[in-house]
Amino acid sequence: MARVVTKDDCLAEIKRFFKCYIAYCQSPYPDAVREVLASTYSINDKLRKAGFPNFFDSDEFLAIKAIRNYAIHQAEIHNNARALPLVSNVPVKADLSILCLIPQDVIESIFESTNQEGRSAIEKSCVSYKSYVDIYPCIFNFGVQLFLYTETNNLAVSTDEYLVFQKSIEFERKHNYPHHVKGGFKLPYGGDVNEFIESCLHSIEKRNELQSSLYSEEDGMLTFKGRS
Repeated sequence: MARVVTKDDCLAEIKRFFKCYIAYCQSPYPDAVREVLASTYSINDKLRKAGFPNFFDSDEFLAIKAIRNYAIHQAEIHNNARALPLVSNVPVKADLSILCLIPQDVIESIFESTNQEGRSAIEKSCVSYKSYVDIYPCIFNFGVQLFLYTETNNLAVSTDEYLVFQKSIEFERKHNYPHHVKGGFKLPYGGDVNEFIESCLHSIEKRNELQSSLYSEEDGMLTFKGRS
């Protein structure tokens, strides 16, 4: 007889998601995103089995599910974590500093392996460029959805990673900022975004190094150090 999935099981998976998510944001390794995709899928499965509302009405979840299924059951997604430069001679307008790029041909293969619902969800929740699709806006927005879900359904956890997310949400509430993002970036003074992706993005290692030298961090919030 199958064991009944409990609230504690759901809480454990929620803890795992936020731990994997925060680790992914700092990690240059391609496999880091697989842990986030896998935990997202597992969260929905456990919540559903425990009698909580599920995420089947979320485009972000459906997109992650389609990408996860392909990565687990079909082939590599060849994702590449990159970052917008913290210091740049070219002005850049963006609401996220990280990109998780998957080649367009891989996305086409994912489309072929999923249904119309999954394809539509990817198109709605991810950002498409000439040669790549950025899935990080989808991951970020699902993280926001999950956090708000934990508040609504009394599933909050007290881990350091969860509290980082909580502090960010509270800051946005205080200043009336939106929680969700559109994703993508613009070069407001002109320029080819696709060329910028190929030649001007930083590695996650370089982004972490510059961030450490330029900003101080407390509870996940960054403050510019300025000049001493």
